Amino acid sequence: MPRWVLAVVGVVVLVAAVDLGLVLVARNGSGDAAAQPGGTVAVIDPAGTRVVARVDVGAQPTLVATGFGGVWVLNKGEGTVTHIDPHSHHVVSTLEPDATANGLAVGAGGVWFVGRDRTVRSAPLEEAKLERIDPSTGTVDRTFDTSTGASFVVASRSALWSTGYLGGHVRGAARSDAATGELRRVALGIYGDLIAAADDAVYYVATIGDRVARVSTKTGKQTNEMTLVTDASLAAGNVPANPTGVVVGGGSLWISESDGSVLRVDRSLGGIAARILACSNALALAYGGGAVWTACGNGTVARIDAATNRVSAVVPVGRLPRGIAAGEGAVWVTLN
Repeated sequence: MPRWVLAVVGVVVLVAAVDLGLVLVARNGSGDAAAQPGGTVAVIDPAGTRVVARVDVGAQPTLVATGFGGVWVLNKGEGTVTHIDPHSHHVVSTLEPDATANGLAVGAGGVWFVGRDRTVRSAPLEEAKLERIDPSTGTVDRTFDTSTGASFVVASRSALWSTGYLGGHVRGAARSDAATGELRRVALGIYGDLIAAADDAVYYVATIGDRVARVSTKTGKQTNEMTLVTDASLAAGNVPANPTGVVVGGGSLWISESDGSVLRVDRSLGGIAARILACSNALALAYGGGAVWTACGNGTVARIDAATNRVSAVVPVGRLPRGIAAGEGAVWVTLN
C-alpha cells in the first residue's frame, strides 16, 4: 500500500463528532471533560499495548495524523500545528500560520490544514484557506482560497476533499486539486461531516442522519449511499447512536458511534459486516497493524483485532482522548 494511503487512513476523526462525544461524556459526569490549559499526546506501543511516553503540545489538541516521518497535531485552542519526532518523542516545532488551523490531513505531497484568516474577525462563512506544510522544512509552501468555508479535510493521492459551506450558508462537499487549487463541488445526497479517504474512494458520514456516501476519487461522483440504522430499529422506537469517527483499513470502512459501537462496513457500501462493542462511548478511530484503535470517553483506548472483530486489549490513557492516529511505529492519542 502506498505510504500516502497509510498516512491518510490513519488520520481521520473530525472535530465536530468528537465535540459531540465530549458533550455525552460530560453528561455522564466525567471530570476529564474540562478544558485544559495545555494538551498532551499519549504514545502507545502497539505491540505492548501500553503508554510508553507523553508529549506536551498546545491548547486543546484534537486531530492527530502521521506521515512523512512525523506526527502532526492540531491544537484547536490555538489554531496551531505541532510537529513531533516519532523516534525521540520530542516536539520539533509548532507552526502558527496566518490561517487559524481547524482541520488537518496528511497526503497529496504534504501536511494540509484548513482554516480562516486570523486577522479577519467577521469573515463570511464561505471564506477559508487550504494550506500545505512542507514536511521537510516545516513551512507553509502552498495556499488556496476555497470559497467554501471548508471545515474538515482529507487528502487522497492528488486532491483534497472537504466539507463546509458552499455559499449562501448552504452546507456541502468539495474537491480541490492539490496542485492547482481548482475547486469543484461534490454532489452528495447527505451532508457528511466525517470524512475518510483511500486510494479509490472518499467516504462522507453524516453524524446527524446516520448515513454514509461513497465518492470515486477518479470521477469525483457519488457511487453509493447507505443508512447505518435499520427500519426495524427505528420502528421499534430505538434512538440511533451518532457516528463519531471514520477510518479506512484492512479492506473495510470502520465507523465509531456514541454508544461505543464500531461498525465494520463493506467498502462498496454493500452492508454492515459487523457491529463491535468497544466501550461505553467511542470518540475516535485509527487503523494500523491489523487493528482498529478506538479512543473512548472513559479515558481508554480499545484495540479491536481486525481478524476476529473482537476487543483484544484496553489501554488506560489517563485523560479524555480527542483524536487518534496509528503510524510511524506507534499509536498517538491527543488528550485534553
